[in-house]
Amino acid sequence: MIVTYGKPTNFTSYVSFFAISWDDCVIQCYKSMSCVVAHSTVSPISCNLYDVNKIFGVEKLEAADGFLVAFKVMNNQSFCPIGDNPPTFGEGTNHGIVTNDVGKCAYDINFDNTNTWQLTYTAIPDCPYGWTIFTRPTTKWCIQVTGGADITYTQSQALSYCEQLEATLTGLETTNERDFVANTAIDILGPDYPQFAGFWVSGVRKSECYADGWQDIPYCTGTNLQQFSFSDDYLSSYSGYTWDYEQPDRNAVGQWSNCIQIWIRNEAKFPNLTYSLYANGNVDDAVCDGVDYQDYYLRGFACGKLPVIPDGAC
Repeated sequence: MIVTYGKPTNFTSYVSFFAISWDDCVIQCYKSMSCVVAHSTVSPISCNLYDVNKIFGVEKLEAADGFLVAFKVMNNQSFCPIGDNPPTFGEGTNHGIVTNDVGKCAYDINFDNTNTWQLTYTAIPDCPYGWTIFTRPTTKWCIQVTGGADITYTQSQALSYCEQLEATLTGLETTNERDFVANTAIDILGPDYPQFAGFWVSGVRKSECYADGWQDIPYCTGTNLQQFSFSDDYLSSYSGYTWDYEQPDRNAVGQWSNCIQIWIRNEAKFPNLTYSLYANGNVDDAVCDGVDYQDYYLRGFACGKLPVIPDGAC
């Protein structure tokens, strides 16, 4: 909180707070998720708190004018900044991020030629409740894992469910995404789930890679991920796709396994497995409409989508 002298001049609303001191008023704004500015007369204390997107201009004043103001700002230093003309400390820009009931909002504070600090706001895209955000090279990405110990899904059922959420089956851009999906699935199935399981992720084998003569197409062989198409359009490195031992095995089970699943293996439950070869989170190709194998079931899936800007976030 940067404290100086000033008075709000452009705002739509504020909340009055009973404060026993100016410090009490400043602390209340600091603790509030949505407050960006606190204001009071020097004496008596009359604390007013201004939330995000409710205040737009604060006139700079002098100590003799008798009005205190405090701005909430980001500070990456290990000490409180000092200098002339706080909170911008000159004619530069300061900024912050706060959260209201709807979403996250970034704001800039600029000092203009009318002796006024102007506040401007920009909504930050965020994941809906129940989704987890990840950083990819070109965007943020939201993932939600769904499943259960007593339910099964084909790949098309999983994809349809994701599409109802305006999402798709997520790919695995990084090992962080992979581990999140695998470990969340373990939590969903519970510590007493008696088997391994599979959860669907993005990836369907291209038709030329299971048609006659596929062996003669270089990218259709081995572990090359080019043999698959992905409904997740925001993949770039695919480094979260770590193949299980001797996978993909294509049609070794008697029919083509053309969709990608991620293995869910609880090491605490099955400590004797060779996890260097069969790690929790490794991927495998599976029959797209299969759900029931001899020793495991397809128990869930992971959806992914871009963050959104909620209405009313700023």
